[in-house]
Amino acid sequence: MERTRGSFIRDLIIKIFLILLFVFLITLLFPMPNLTPFYNRIFNDNVQTMKDAAEDYFTKDRMPEKEGDSSKLTLRQMIDKKLVLPFLDKNGKECDLDKSYVKVVKKKKEYELEVHLTCGDESDYIIEPIGCYNFCPDNSCTKEITTDPETGKVTINKDNTKPTPTPGRTPNYTPDDKYKYQYLYTRSITDTKWTVGDWTTDKKTETDNLKLVDTKVQYTGKKKVSKGTTIYRHIKYATRDNWTYDTSWTEEVKTLTDKVKLADTKTFYIGQKKVTEQQTQYRHALYGYKDNWVVEDKWYNEPQTQTDKYKLVSTKTLYTGQKKYTTETPKYLMRKYATRDNWKETGYQETKYNTNARVVLLGTRYTVRKTVKTTTGGWSSWIKDTTWRTSKPANTAEKQWSDAYNKKTIESESEQVVDKVAVDTFSAPASYTDANGNKYVYRYSHSGTIACNTCQETTKTVYWFNKIKITKNVSYQYQYMYRTYSSDSKIDYDEKIVSDPTPYTNDGYTIIKYEYNYKINTPETYVEAEKWADSKTPSDGFEYANEKKIVRTTKYENLGRWVESKSDLGEYTDNIATMTQYKYKVNKPEKYLIKTVWTNSRTPEAGYEYDNAKKIITKTKYETRSGWVTSPGELGEYTYNIVTKKQYKYKYNNPETYIEAEIWTDSIIPPKGFTYTNDYRTNTTTSLVDLGRWVDSRSELGEYTHEVQTRTLYKYKTRKTTTTTESKWFDTNPGGDWVYANQTRKIKVN
Repeated sequence: MERTRGSFIRDLIIKIFLILLFVFLITLLFPMPNLTPFYNRIFNDNVQTMKDAAEDYFTKDRMPEKEGDSSKLTLRQMIDKKLVLPFLDKNGKECDLDKSYVKVVKKKKEYELEVHLTCGDESDYIIEPIGCYNFCPDNSCTKEITTDPETGKVTINKDNTKPTPTPGRTPNYTPDDKYKYQYLYTRSITDTKWTVGDWTTDKKTETDNLKLVDTKVQYTGKKKVSKGTTIYRHIKYATRDNWTYDTSWTEEVKTLTDKVKLADTKTFYIGQKKVTEQQTQYRHALYGYKDNWVVEDKWYNEPQTQTDKYKLVSTKTLYTGQKKYTTETPKYLMRKYATRDNWKETGYQETKYNTNARVVLLGTRYTVRKTVKTTTGGWSSWIKDTTWRTSKPANTAEKQWSDAYNKKTIESESEQVVDKVAVDTFSAPASYTDANGNKYVYRYSHSGTIACNTCQETTKTVYWFNKIKITKNVSYQYQYMYRTYSSDSKIDYDEKIVSDPTPYTNDGYTIIKYEYNYKINTPETYVEAEKWADSKTPSDGFEYANEKKIVRTTKYENLGRWVESKSDLGEYTDNIATMTQYKYKVNKPEKYLIKTVWTNSRTPEAGYEYDNAKKIITKTKYETRSGWVTSPGELGEYTYNIVTKKQYKYKYNNPETYIEAEIWTDSIIPPKGFTYTNDYRTNTTTSLVDLGRWVDSRSELGEYTHEVQTRTLYKYKTRKTTTTTESKWFDTNPGGDWVYANQTRKIKVN
């Protein structure tokens, strides 16, 4: 027994020694590769990706305007806006989303782009001047704009040269004969070049700007290897473009990204021609009316609707009343009795009854219980908020607000013109305050004349005052206290009272209590009706209740007419009623001429009248062409005020990932660009080894003639169109394709 145990320990030690020796030899034969250059390249590629995304994002509208100002975008914001994908460091962790950022700073003559990237303990940055481009603050540079028809990317090349004015053909002298005016004209110069690209496996759709020039077939294969070795499977992944193109033109200007490119553009033109015509103008007169007030003789019992031509002159009050007297009448109390159901609910209880006509089961409920994980929490102490608010903020699940702990009053006044009053002297009526605390004051408006039947003259001068209501407005602001909620999770029991336990028992709940709710009827006698009768004899099911009362009734006799003073009422002084009567004046305005105007229509404008006067004038106008054309030469005589518009076609990229190649090698370390699949096999007989590259003919395969694969390569040429703008000063319109740039200068004549 002891000998067997010792042999087992000895064999175990030998096995452990052999395993350690094997690991040591493997370490010597296959040392770990130096991955530092690889990690550095990935870090640099990530910085370049952020830089490219920033240059696409910071368009003219997003650039800072003042010198020294800056615009910043963190890596987190770039990922949220789908400008870049998340970055990983050499340890497989995400780069810092807030410490990594891009920033554009406005300098005196250009912009400066900063790119900062922080991944773990590694951090670095680059600074690059952006230059003039399309962000020039003034016209200090000209621009050459190049559009790549395949990718849609727009390149703006800086050119700091300024156009040199060219002497005009015909001097345009000013009256003092020392200066002349020159006019700035521009024209576009377009240059087209074809560029042949490299071989690619991506088959593209041919367009006007992309043509296929050549194709070739490449081969790869495997060879048979007969030896006992372990080989490892590696796969190379690649991403290829998958472009779709617009089939129709649009005027929408879209933001160009890696996935949205400009495919094609075209320009339309429209203009005007000068037309001279004679036109007849007609004279129209505007008349005004001045007040002419006449007082009516009639008194109205109801107020009439007042207008600018119908006003209240005076009022008077009429009176009427009643005379009071009393009568006495005996009354006897009669009652009618009836029996009614008296149903009462027991509420939910554990006691169970037998049901019958007077005991009805309304419902059964069950108490179920289940062990669950619950979240508990609590509110913090109340904190005083120092902000003044007009109302209490709404409560949320994380924050609650209490009633105001402080309040302040804000007072203000508002004015409103409520009436106009005319007086005979230039003296404002006295101000006063009504029962509601509103103050009324009078302010002078204007003077005028009105008709006067009692004056020596037919009119008299009056002074108009605006009656202004001054209202005091009071508002309040408050300071509130708030508290915040914090929570914690713990294991607890979830206990519910339900009407249907089946869904809960199916979900792991247990019924711990049964409860029943009944409706029980106990009939009762009640007074169905009660009334006072003039006789003790009952009727209609009523019974005399042995209760009597004397009803004293106060009655009133109407006067039946209206009088003009209370003293005329006599003994009819109860419930006095009043009635107001109203007298009005009517304005019959007189017509007078205010002004005249000339218009192109014989039909007068609102408020005017045609007075049969007219004249003929000569007028020059511009007529717009009826449709757009694709070149300035098609405008014909419509060469004034030329307007252009552009239409675009876009293409959209939805890249797809595919397996570009698969190889088996005798090393677990994958070749550059490949990924180890964790798939391996040990060959003790014949196996196939991948060539690992593509060749242009079968003869170049050599001994790699097994499982031959082919692929087709394509070579394309692309057309690149460059448009430059030429600017020159002329004394007169040079014609041709030159377009006036809306700039004029005054130069001295030698």
